[in-house]
Amino acid sequence: MTIKSFSYWIWFVALTLLALILANIRLFNLLAFEFCAILATVISFAGAHIAITCVQNFRHRPQSLRSSVPQIATMLFWRAFAINLTLLATPLIIILLNAFRVKNCDFLEGFAFFLLLPGVSCVYATAAGIFFGLWLTRRWTAYLTYLAYIFVTLIVLAHNLIFHPPLFGYHTTFGYYPGPIYDEQISITGTLIIARGTTLLLAWFLLTLSANALVVRRHTQLIPKLRWQKLCQFKLNFEDLSHRILLVCLLGILAIIYLYRGELGLRPTRGYIEKTLGGLTETEHFKIFYENGSEVERKIEQIAQDHEFRYAQLTPYFQIRPTQKILSYIYTSPEQKKRLVGARGTSIEDPFGPGFHINYESFPHPVMKHELAHALTANWHPILPVSLNVGLHEGIAVAADWDEGQLTCHQWSKAMRQLGVAPKIQKVMGLGFWAHHPAQSYTLAGSFVRFLVDRYGMKQFKRVFPTGNFIHVYGKSLSDLEEEWEEFVETVPLTATDTRIAAYRFKRPSIFQKPCAHKIAALSAKAWRAYRQSDFSTASRLFEDLYTLDANNPRYLHGLMLTYYESSDYSSAAKSAAQIIAHPKANVRRRAEAKNVQGDVHWQDGKPELAQSQYQEVFALYASNALNREAQAKLAGLSIDVGKTDIQDKVRQVLIGTPSSQLRITLLHEVIDELPMWGLAYYLLGRQLHFNEEYAASTRYLSKANDLGLSHSVLQHENTRLLGVNAYHLKQYNQAITHFQHLAADSTLSSGTILNAKDWMQRCEWAK
Repeated sequence: MTIKSFSYWIWFVALTLLALILANIRLFNLLAFEFCAILATVISFAGAHIAITCVQNFRHRPQSLRSSVPQIATMLFWRAFAINLTLLATPLIIILLNAFRVKNCDFLEGFAFFLLLPGVSCVYATAAGIFFGLWLTRRWTAYLTYLAYIFVTLIVLAHNLIFHPPLFGYHTTFGYYPGPIYDEQISITGTLIIARGTTLLLAWFLLTLSANALVVRRHTQLIPKLRWQKLCQFKLNFEDLSHRILLVCLLGILAIIYLYRGELGLRPTRGYIEKTLGGLTETEHFKIFYENGSEVERKIEQIAQDHEFRYAQLTPYFQIRPTQKILSYIYTSPEQKKRLVGARGTSIEDPFGPGFHINYESFPHPVMKHELAHALTANWHPILPVSLNVGLHEGIAVAADWDEGQLTCHQWSKAMRQLGVAPKIQKVMGLGFWAHHPAQSYTLAGSFVRFLVDRYGMKQFKRVFPTGNFIHVYGKSLSDLEEEWEEFVETVPLTATDTRIAAYRFKRPSIFQKPCAHKIAALSAKAWRAYRQSDFSTASRLFEDLYTLDANNPRYLHGLMLTYYESSDYSSAAKSAAQIIAHPKANVRRRAEAKNVQGDVHWQDGKPELAQSQYQEVFALYASNALNREAQAKLAGLSIDVGKTDIQDKVRQVLIGTPSSQLRITLLHEVIDELPMWGLAYYLLGRQLHFNEEYAASTRYLSKANDLGLSHSVLQHENTRLLGVNAYHLKQYNQAITHFQHLAADSTLSSGTILNAKDWMQRCEWAK
């Protein structure tokens, strides 16, 4: 019996040990996608071997034949499949018992993944093992042929992943590769069900093919063997004819699935993606693909200019002159991008294009420069389009972009070191890059690479980029270069406020450290979608579920607080805000956001003194530029001392209410009529008109606000920035440069803000 064979017990022990090992590795220690994908891969090899062993045992005991010839394959399949299920049973029991010490978030989805991944792979491996076992007489020859067949199918998949944009892949063994690790939301989709259904059809096809080609005759010594000549016979009895018809039908269905693999989402090709998007604009250096009839099409001229400007910035920095156009794919929504290329929120390079894939975002695009940097460095390796050192590969893009928000990468890196959360550069330069939160890995790699380029030159960096052989290029080890970088970073200026802001950004876990990462990502996406759609009852329920799953994370209390406030449940919003402030894991940003909402609640309740106190605390925390501006605007609104209550109500509605864009404009016009010398009203109206892309009208009101003066420098700075952006859109480039020069010359602003102003100055000079 097969179950008593040595090979069975080898596989049994191997799968048991695998389950025990996975039960002690984060992210793999749950009944969820990762555990099931690993198990599916292993059972694909074990299941086929067991099935081939079953065939061999049957050949040694032909007297056990109790079925007609076409039914032998089916009979052998069910025998082998029953044995293979026992191989899966022990890992399932182990991971279920592990749930007593490791929290599982969704057993129902976990069981569904178990059925779809290892369950379906077990069916397929068993059917394939029966087919190869009947075809080839010797057991190891049959198994090695099966392995060669799997290897060829993996090569085909790898070819598709390399030469076509999609980063996801479906396969008969592991089932599903979902794409970039930073897209944490992995759920069971209709496409996954179609893919695994196709795998079952392939298993059925192999069994039916075996039944049609199987021969048990005297010249085969009564041993079942596959004879392909039998497929060419046309004089068939009823049973053989039914199997032949079934074979043709299955082949036809599989052929249709292959022909429509793009439409089904199984394997979109480059041509299919470009055809689906439909729109194409060519510039001097780019081919830009986008969806016809979308917002992208309406703004394609502006988007094209953004591309060319970034190209003009990067090519001198990299000291290159590309000879081919770069492909840029812009997706209307994250959902569209997920369906077509497998990356929802993660922007990706397309090195064999060369090009990149990004979601549509407001101008100027926040990540396009980073992805363009990858496209421009794709030929720095003599063979591959990427560096073998992931830290160098990502680091050069961050170093070239050099826009990391309020601070520079050097400042962020110094703050990380002071906070004690900075991993060693030697870890970031290797596979450890993925073990840390992206904000940590990308920032440190960018700072280190920028240091190398600034100190040793771009020419030297191009030599180290392909393989990361630091000793050969720099004559120094990575640890020596890291010491030099650390000495340099210590000289970078950094304030205590900067360090507090950095704590919010970097004290976050990687996906391997998060509990129920995929479940939480899926629930979070649903919660915020419900919030944006004003479905506040659903949003509050989902945020409560999220906080139950991960009580150590106050971000879900933040979502709950905003949901209560938007639904006018001010008492519940205030309670959630108090929970955030008292939460031991709440950083300065979360506390500032909570105090801001507490101030809004007090103002709504007619307690302006308490509201003012909260807004002052928000500003004192100095958590972000946006929160500081908001707090100062509200403090200015509370300072109005007029006898007309209706004006105070209009100001309150504008600053802490949720009126429509048009209503906000109407209210501000009425406020200006009553308070013609109040600068904040002109600023708020000009800002709203700017968001509405009414740049000329916006400039008139912002200029008036500038003349009248604003209550705080943070508002004045934003007013100047908006005037500069308006002037750029109105093609008044010299005027725009003047506004941004004022910002760049202000030493009180953060380094990141000054860099952003200089970037706008470069854009205006280029546009001239």
